[in-house]
Amino acid sequence: MEDLFNKLDRLYDDYDNVVVMGHSYPDLDCYGSCLGIYNRVCAMGKNCYVYLEGNNYSEIMNKAISSVSGVKYVNSSNIGNFANILLIVVDVHQLSRFENSNIFDYCKDYVILDHHIKDRKCPKGSKLLYINNSLSSMIELVTYYLDYSGVSIDSSVATIMLGGLEIDTNGYNLKTTSSTYKAASILVELGADVTLKQELLKESKDDYVRRADYIKNSITINGNVALCILPDISKTETLAEIADSLLTFDNIEASFVVSKINDTEYGVSARSIGDVDILKVIRKLGGGGSTTSCGAKCTKGLSEIKEIIIKSIKK
Repeated sequence: MEDLFNKLDRLYDDYDNVVVMGHSYPDLDCYGSCLGIYNRVCAMGKNCYVYLEGNNYSEIMNKAISSVSGVKYVNSSNIGNFANILLIVVDVHQLSRFENSNIFDYCKDYVILDHHIKDRKCPKGSKLLYINNSLSSMIELVTYYLDYSGVSIDSSVATIMLGGLEIDTNGYNLKTTSSTYKAASILVELGADVTLKQELLKESKDDYVRRADYIKNSITINGNVALCILPDISKTETLAEIADSLLTFDNIEASFVVSKINDTEYGVSARSIGDVDILKVIRKLGGGGSTTSCGAKCTKGLSEIKEIIIKSIKK
């Protein structure tokens, strides 16, 4: 990793501005990673900004954004005012899943850092491409970057990063190694507040009951795969939370959660702790991710999505 960190540090001097951006509907792993890199670049005296469009974020994300101060943001309305931009994309490498899929129109060069399995839709021409699907999360990589660089961060940022690490590993139950636990320890040393992290991750009783009702109405395929269809338009984070929850039940090795996420698209979130190849199924829906956590957005109809999932699992 040290070679990667040195390459990143050498890149910044060639640009007037650095913009850090993640995927659409960002979660804490994505946002926390953006904040970590933002702090590293700012510590080097460079102009740096976090890209957030600010549309339809989850309650947890809104709490996280409001908990940090002093961060400079850009979005589609003002990024055109900046020149000679190096874009750093984190936690995603499919252009269609970027927070702004037209972002390359504004940037001179770009870097991609991700922990999901490389997809054939990965853009070509990056100044630096690093995809390591053995990592538990992007937070794990960025934490080691901060530690290697000796950069201090605000307690609120460290807390968000610790929350992102916990969520992406489903409470340290997925893709968790000794390096993951060490990253958590580093974040606590950097000032992460475990109590505030719990406050950040809290949900309302109504949301909990609603999620329980959805789970109750899920079906089981082949005895070990849960499929849950949500009746209402939902946020992608809700789909991910339910997919994680389904894995806690006896004999369930994989889960798929499907819901409309806007007027024209369905979202699919999938998780696995066994031998079920969820990524193969998700790729049939145009999505991507890792073998334990992946998702898709598509314009196919609900019946077609269900048919693809069920037929693929039964095979």
